[in-house]
Amino acid sequence: MRFKRIRTWMIGCAIATFAMQQVSLAQASQMDVVVYGATPAGITAAVAAAREGRHVLLLEPSAHIGGIVAGGLTKTDIGRRETIGGLPAEFFARVLAHYERAFGKDSEQARATKGGLFFEPHVAEQVFEEMLSEAKVTVLKDRQLTAASLGPNHLQSIMVQSPDKSLQQIVGKVFIDTSYEGDLMAAAHVPYRVGREGAAEYNESLAGMNRGPHELIGKGDQRLQAYSIRSTITNRADLRLPFPKPQHYTPEAFADFLAHIHQKNIHTFQQLFPDVPEWGPVNGKSDPNKADDVDGNLNYVEADSATRRAVYEHTRDLWLTFWYMLQNDPSLSDEFKQTAREWGLPKDEFTDTANVSSQLYVREARRMIGRYLMTQNDVQHDRTKPDGIAIGSYVIDSHPVQTILTEKGLIQEGGNIAGWTDPYSIPYRSITPVSPDNLLVPVDLSATHIAYCTIRMEPVFMELGQAAGLAASMAIVKNIAVQEISTDQLRKRLSEQKVPLDPMFRPRVAIEIENPATPGTPVQFHVKALEVRSPLTQYFWNFDGSGSVQSTDASPKWSFTSGKPYTVSLIVVDSDGNSSLIARRTIGGTAEGTPDVTLHYEQAQEHGLWDKTAIAGLDERDLVAWHDLNNDKGKKSVRFEAKLSRPGTYRLAIAYPKSTRRATNVPITVTTIQETRTLRLNEKVKDTPFAFVPLADFHIAQGESPSVTVGTDGTDGDVAIEAIRWLWIGE
Repeated sequence: MRFKRIRTWMIGCAIATFAMQQVSLAQASQMDVVVYGATPAGITAAVAAAREGRHVLLLEPSAHIGGIVAGGLTKTDIGRRETIGGLPAEFFARVLAHYERAFGKDSEQARATKGGLFFEPHVAEQVFEEMLSEAKVTVLKDRQLTAASLGPNHLQSIMVQSPDKSLQQIVGKVFIDTSYEGDLMAAAHVPYRVGREGAAEYNESLAGMNRGPHELIGKGDQRLQAYSIRSTITNRADLRLPFPKPQHYTPEAFADFLAHIHQKNIHTFQQLFPDVPEWGPVNGKSDPNKADDVDGNLNYVEADSATRRAVYEHTRDLWLTFWYMLQNDPSLSDEFKQTAREWGLPKDEFTDTANVSSQLYVREARRMIGRYLMTQNDVQHDRTKPDGIAIGSYVIDSHPVQTILTEKGLIQEGGNIAGWTDPYSIPYRSITPVSPDNLLVPVDLSATHIAYCTIRMEPVFMELGQAAGLAASMAIVKNIAVQEISTDQLRKRLSEQKVPLDPMFRPRVAIEIENPATPGTPVQFHVKALEVRSPLTQYFWNFDGSGSVQSTDASPKWSFTSGKPYTVSLIVVDSDGNSSLIARRTIGGTAEGTPDVTLHYEQAQEHGLWDKTAIAGLDERDLVAWHDLNNDKGKKSVRFEAKLSRPGTYRLAIAYPKSTRRATNVPITVTTIQETRTLRLNEKVKDTPFAFVPLADFHIAQGESPSVTVGTDGTDGDVAIEAIRWLWIGE
């Protein structure tokens, strides 16, 4: 038997040069494009390349294709729908067509899909199979990557192992890694990162730890946001199977959750989960997205297959523990458990794995360090790229990263990072490594943790996969490196396939002043254009932090009444109707600091069951609000108590997300030493583009801690509250 010495990589082993048995020609396969990972991105990459006439092999390490989408994430997260086109749009259209054929165009099932965005897991897998079959993509399942062979700047071949332990060498012209874990990327010795960057590393205000001791805020680490099981549950009696007690039953992991049920006096499953209608139910099956396995993925990303399997089993058993506990825990009332038992596993889903998904929801793993690293700035400000190949638009969303001990006890940090983003370009450079010259990485692309938290939605991965498939075909036809293809030609081809490429524009401006702020002396303000494409026509200024529009001039003057620091805010609108984001500048200030106090929702004491909601307003991108779910009126309230350091007159301002669903008569009760005053707030309207609106002025005594209570008594719609702000006006 002949042996050949080659440079290889093996999963679970150190990288080394060693002798590997040469496989026979009968065992070797040579293809134009080799895609590793039959995730939705892998499927679109394979289909896109195959439709261009390339011979494509799609390898999947598990027994199923479709990744987490066919594995239970059936309530699609998309951000703005107008940013989704191409193959993901085709997939959603095919899903809708399936339900219209099966149940009728006007059926409840077809309507429940929301235009194909929501579906059952087996339907997603079926549609993916059809797309691959029609494109004549060769698919091999249960093929685990074991090694890779590298030449100078080139990935020559990979070795995969079948369930019978036989090995097969796969030779390809271009490889695409669409696995969630980035295994092929790592095999090709592409630099990558696991974990969070610190805030200072790339000047990302949201990066690093976001809760806990002050000394740790903004620090980076090697941890990842929590994984979970996104398996399907049903309340259809004809499909429902009882949740089994898992082998490793750990109700103690949910001790705080049980305590919450008792403290809030929750009597039914419906009362505990008022968001059931938002679980994306289709044909009686739902995607609840509960029971994250926080801290459970520490050893997953770079582990061998056995360790990864153990992580999956731990996360699966935790998920089963959660549901079994709600139906059987002796501390819960019979009424509660009876209503919880209306739910179970669907007997027609995941039939080969005891009706529980075999797909771990790997929200984040390796992230390539490629030709362009996307950061917070790219998804919030510098949003347009000349080589953009897809558009992202989801919130900067992370699930909890770790549990830490603080003086307040155990808390979870790293989750719920920020609010909405505007649509932004994802450049081709971010899916291409510096080397090798024939590898593309559209899933574990080059991005920081913060940027990845918004990119990581499956429809975006699908568009990136489509771009990778087209780019691979172009490189093969031209016989050039994937880094050398014409991105103009790639963008033209994507546009022909109805992929949106250019995000909406917002003018970018900054605030300039002519003279320093001195109490009583007018300060002259000007607008500095950073990026403007058409004339600016509207200006909205707030000078004191209250949120009211205090000038609409292009170059206003404003006199500040004290030497405290003031945050000046500006929004402009151009002649095309494009609004800017908020430009801010701090004016004045002394060594004494500020007597102003802002309290956010998480610093309030809530009574009754409230939910959290992200906000889309221009000045509310990083805010989250409490939402009363429009039920149990009079039994819910949110109370803020602020310790104010300086006596005098304060202006109370409040931040809330306006909506047509909101109440017109929200009671705001303010209690000071001198008085208790109840104000009424109409949350349907807001006469300012800023987050806060001023309510009233109050006199505050030395050392006083006034309270503000947002109630729900008699309200005629939803009640929501983001934050309150006390602004010192003077003695």
